[in-house]
Amino acid sequence: MKKANVIKKNKDFKKVYKYGKSYADKNLVIFILKNRKNQKRFGITTAKKINKAVVRNKIRRRLKEIVRKNIDNMIDGYDIVVMCRVKGMESSYNDLEKSFIKLTKKTKLYLGD
Repeated sequence: MKKANVIKKNKDFKKVYKYGKSYADKNLVIFILKNRKNQKRFGITTAKKINKAVVRNKIRRRLKEIVRKNIDNMIDGYDIVVMCRVKGMESSYNDLEKSFIKLTKKTKLYLGD
């Protein structure tokens, strides 16, 4: 993922949480908000109830790779925050990827098959 495609500031995350729309399944929650730029930006978080930092970082690395692989199949012009739930901690990489694709298709942001 390019640096221009990453949400890093807390105020940007809060804006997406407050004004955006959310879609969820057992592993992930995706928040989307239309932005005024002609680019897609992603933020990745994990639930605070996942109490081990090692596990949270492992999940974040997996989600970053999933986003990196699928970023070309997404519509431009949206801020997207992907949050992993506690159940996602037990999920495999493939399960997380299926959840991500399913939710992005549900939001109508996914252009792939």
